[in-house]
Amino acid sequence: MPPVPSECCFPLSAQLVPFETARLTAAALALPLNQREDVPLACAAGRILAATIEAPRALPSFDQAAMDGYAICLSGRTGVPLVLPVAGRTSAGDLPGVLAPGTAHRVMTGAALPEGADTVVTQEQATRRGDLVRFGFDVAPGTHIRKAGEDVAQRSAILQSGRMIGWAEIALLAALGIETVPVVRRLRIAVLSTGSELRSVGAALLSGAIYDSNGPMLAAMLSGPNAHVTPLTVRDDQAAIADMLKSVARSADLVITTAGMSVGEEDHVRDAVMKAGGHLDVFKVAMKPGKPLAFGKLAEACFVGLPGNPQAAAYGALSFVRPIMATLLGEAPARRIAAELAFTCSRKPDRTELVPVSLQVERGRLTARRSGPDGSHRIMPMVSADAIVIVPGASQPAEPGTLVEVLPFDRSCFRG
Repeated sequence: MPPVPSECCFPLSAQLVPFETARLTAAALALPLNQREDVPLACAAGRILAATIEAPRALPSFDQAAMDGYAICLSGRTGVPLVLPVAGRTSAGDLPGVLAPGTAHRVMTGAALPEGADTVVTQEQATRRGDLVRFGFDVAPGTHIRKAGEDVAQRSAILQSGRMIGWAEIALLAALGIETVPVVRRLRIAVLSTGSELRSVGAALLSGAIYDSNGPMLAAMLSGPNAHVTPLTVRDDQAAIADMLKSVARSADLVITTAGMSVGEEDHVRDAVMKAGGHLDVFKVAMKPGKPLAFGKLAEACFVGLPGNPQAAAYGALSFVRPIMATLLGEAPARRIAAELAFTCSRKPDRTELVPVSLQVERGRLTARRSGPDGSHRIMPMVSADAIVIVPGASQPAEPGTLVEVLPFDRSCFRG
C-alpha cells in the first residue's frame, strides 16, 4: 500500500473555506478602477458616480411664489382686512418685478417673487374687484414662498462618489443644469463556459450534448449600464482553456469561468489558471450548492471560477461576483437585507445553505418562501424565485421565523 500523503502536501487553497471568510476574501481581491469618463446626462442613468458633485447654483435659484395669488409686503403691518390696489403681474418665466409700496402684485406658481414682497396670499384667500383686492384672512408673513437655496445650497455637495445614478438623481442634476456627469468606466467582463458538451443556442444538438445556459444567464445577470459582458465557450482541454484565459485577461477587468473547478479527470480550469500565470486565493467554499468555487488573480484581472450547475453558478455570482464588481466600480457598499424564513431549512454545522426563495411582505415583515425542490441542476426554482437566502451552518434545522440574510436577484428594489 502506498504511503498516505501528509496534510502539509495539500495547499491551503484546497481546504474548505467558510462562506463568510470567502466573502471577505473576495471583497479584498479587487481594488477600485479609479477610471472615469464623462457622459451626457441622458446617458447617466444606472451609472456609478466617479466624483462628488457640487451644486453649481442654488435650488431654487431665486425666491418664488409657491401658489397662485398675490405678493404683498406685510412687514410692519398689524391687523386685517387689507384692501390694496393691484399694480403688477408676474408669471412663471417672467423677469422679476418690483412691488410698489402699498400695492399687491399678482403672481403665478413658480414666478419670481417681486422685489419688496415678503408674503404670498393665495387667490382663495382674496376677493378681487377690478383693480382692487381684499384680503380678509389673517396671513402670517413669509407664507407661500419658496426661498432661494432652501432645497439645495450653492456649492454644497449633493451626490457622493460611488453613488448609483437613478431617476431622482437625474432630476436633481437636470434641475441644476448639469449637462455631463463623471462616471466610472464600464467594467469589461469575460465569461468562459467550459465543457466539450456545450453548444450555443441555435446549433444542432446531438445526443450527449447540451445547450450552454450559464453563459447567457451570467451575461444577463451581470451586464448593464456599468458592465459589458463577453460570453465565450471553450472545450475541456487544459491548453485551450489556458490560452483563452491568457488572451481575455489582457483586456478584461474580471474573468469568470463556469464548470471545470472540481477534481475530476475533465476538470482543467484550476491548472489552466496556473498555466496562464494566475493564482487562486480560495479553492472550495463550505456552501451548498457551489462548493467547487475559486477566486484569485489572472494578470491584472480578478478571476472567479464558478461551478457548472446553473444554481451553483448563479448563487456564486450573486454571493461573490457582484460584490467584486461593486468594489471595482467604487460603488457604495450595499446594505444587507434580512427576511424571516417561512419554511424549515435543513442544514449541517460545517456549511452554509443557499436556497432560492420568493419574497413577500406578510404582517409588515419581509418573509421568504422556498421556490422549489433541491437540486443545483434545476432552473425552474430560480425562475420562480426573486432572491436567495443565506442560512448559516448549524446542528439544528432553521425553523420558520428565523431571520436570515437575503440576496435579491434585483437589488434596485432595495435601494438605500
